[in-house]
Amino acid sequence: MRKLSVFFVLLLAACATKPTYDQTLQQYIGVSEMTLQEEWGIPNNMLYVTPNEKVVTYLRIDNGPIDGNTEPYAGEVAYGPIATPDFGAPQHNTYYCQTSFTIRNGQVVNYSFNGDDCVSGD
Repeated sequence: MRKLSVFFVLLLAACATKPTYDQTLQQYIGVSEMTLQEEWGIPNNMLYVTPNEKVVTYLRIDNGPIDGNTEPYAGEVAYGPIATPDFGAPQHNTYYCQTSFTIRNGQVVNYSFNGDDCVSGD
């Protein structure tokens, strides 16, 4: 019986998948702005909504999809990216991900993302 239990545990571990990009970003809710910048670096853009609230945006542009993944939203959402901006490079080999975090009183309270290369790392 014990061998059978070990088998099922190993089988479940093999079926585990890496988190979606949305699940990865969810972990930042409640994190301080300082911690966010330590992990993500200086944002590409900052928009102050009120004196105590701002939206910081990070933009990543790559010449190819991460890990060869050309369908990063597969199984996550049923639609493609909302917009595909022209960043001055041919669209057929340029991939991007724009991630924004809403910061209120020094803490991350929300996030959003858009792009054709928003995928989780390992």
